[in-house]
This record gives sequence, C-alpha cells and structure tokens, in this order.
Amino acid sequence: MSESGRHVLDVGMLGPSGAGKTSLLASMYVQYPSVTGATDLDLTPVGETAAKLTDAVSVLESLSRSVQVRGGIEQTTTTDVHRYEIAVGRKGRKPRFRMCFTDYAGEVLRDLDGSPVGRKVRASLHNSPVVVLAVDTPALMALDGEYHQRINLPHLMYERIKELVVEDEQRPRLLIIVPLKCERWVATRQGTEALMERVREGYRPLLDYIAHADVRPRVGCVITPVQTTGSIVFSTIKETPGGGVQFHYRSRTPGAPYRPVDTDQPLRYALRFVLGEYRRKRGFWREAVDEVFGTDLALQDAVATFAKSGSERDGLQVVQDHPHLSPAAGAVRGRA
Repeated sequence: MSESGRHVLDVGMLGPSGAGKTSLLASMYVQYPSVTGATDLDLTPVGETAAKLTDAVSVLESLSRSVQVRGGIEQTTTTDVHRYEIAVGRKGRKPRFRMCFTDYAGEVLRDLDGSPVGRKVRASLHNSPVVVLAVDTPALMALDGEYHQRINLPHLMYERIKELVVEDEQRPRLLIIVPLKCERWVATRQGTEALMERVREGYRPLLDYIAHADVRPRVGCVITPVQTTGSIVFSTIKETPGGGVQFHYRSRTPGAPYRPVDTDQPLRYALRFVLGEYRRKRGFWREAVDEVFGTDLALQDAVATFAKSGSERDGLQVVQDHPHLSPAAGAVRGRA
C-alpha cells in the first residue's frame, strides 16, 4: 500500500441541508491549480473525486450565467454519504497522505444513531481533526437573522461539536466556520465586518464553549467567509403558503463569469492542521527517519508556504490559535 493510502485524515463537514457544503468542495477543487501555483505542494484528486466535483462545478458555472437563479447543485439525499479524497505531497513525488472530505445531507445530523448513514457520519466526524461548519449566510443576515435558528440550527451544531470534544479529550481539533452564499455582504468592508460580528453573535454558545479553559488548548477556530461563485447574490426571501420559506438569488449581471473567491482559505488552514496531525500520528521513530532524509520536512515547508501566502486577507478571523497552525495565523483580520 502506498504511503498516502496508509495515512488518511478526515475533514468532517457540518451544516444544515442546502447551506452549500457540496458547492464549497467543488469550488475548492477548481482552484487547486491556481492556489498552489509555484509552491512545491501538489494536490491530486483520488478515484471518482475529480469527476464528481467537475460535474458540480459545471452546475455552478451554468447558474452564474443566469439572471434569475433557480435551483442549484442537487442536494445530497439522506441516504448518501460522499467521500472526496485528495492526495497531498510535493510536486513530482509520491503523495504522503490523503485528506478525505465527507459530504452528506445536513438533515442526517438530527439523529446520528438512527440510520446506517448517520452512524457513518458520526464515525467520520469522530475521526476528523478538522471540522468545517458551513453557515447559510442569507439565513444568518437577512431580516436581522429571522431565519438563522430555523435554517442554520446553531444549537444542534453546538451539540455535535461538543460531542466531538468530549468523546476524545486528547485529540487536537480545528473548527473552520465558513459563511457561504455571502457574496452580497462581503462586497464592502463594512458588510464583511457586519457579517463577522453576526457570526460571532449567532454562534455565541459554541464559541464560548470552545473558549473554556479546559477546551481551548486543544481546539483551534477560524472564521473565513467564502464566495463559492463570486457572481450569484442573495435577492429576497418569500414564504410559501404551506409555511415554508424560499431564498431567491440573482446573477450580478447577465452572463457573469463563475469566479469563486477565497475558497482556498479553508483548504490552507485545514492542510496546515492535518499536516501536524499526520506527523503526530506517525510516531517518533518513523518521523525521526524522515527527518534524517528531509522528506516530511520538505513537505512541511511546502504546506507552510502555501498556507502563509493566503493568510493576509480581510474578513478572516483566527478566533483561537493552535500549535498545529502557523505562528502567523495568530493575527486577527477584520473585527474581533
């Protein structure tokens, strides 16, 4: 078995149905070549990952060209669990480990013990050193957050993250909170600052919990808004006769290009953190051998270069630092 096959590190996804988890993964994937650029880091999709995410990107590109946006990427059903694997290594060399992103319908989070899919999701989250919490930004921001509790289910997300922290008191974890569908609000600095402040208010119980003295040393937290299309903006909310609610979107201009923004940010922080976990899990003796030959140290340098090159952004807050993150990540961008 290859080195990367022996070492698979999970990145768990949290968030309600329809928040945009699949869109985030697709937009991250399409930017791999441009964001790794001239660095020595290489990211390679494994198995069906490239084909599945390419199909999702095609849908996003089509939506960007529409004036009135209807539909979107088909939502993951409650019977599906999708695993997207990315091999990580240096250019021109064999990968050292894999990152595995698990995608599923947010509705599954209501009962993780009630179905085989729920149990798979629980196992994936338990094994994930990095957890990405997707936030439906229009639900959080529009009409003064009237639909935040109903759509984003912040208390349920709080309970799921608390379970992870309690289940394994020794495992370091990184929580990346990612406001999605935020194009309308991050168009200005003032809008970005208002969004970051609302995230901290809307997830206050969760942030207070991980800030507790007994939890803080082992849990890092980053907030980073992501524009998964760059061209589709929230328009209005309409309630349906049956008591439901519909969020409507529009393209900035007819034929606007699909141009995701900041989708690399969650990847940069996730990579830095899982590299620390990869080295920790391999054990002292294997790491000592690799240090003699410089293999893992070279990869560490490649990841560090990649992570650092994208850290100077407005609208990024490192809420809690962690040793697995780069020292430069301690600075806070935007309002604290």
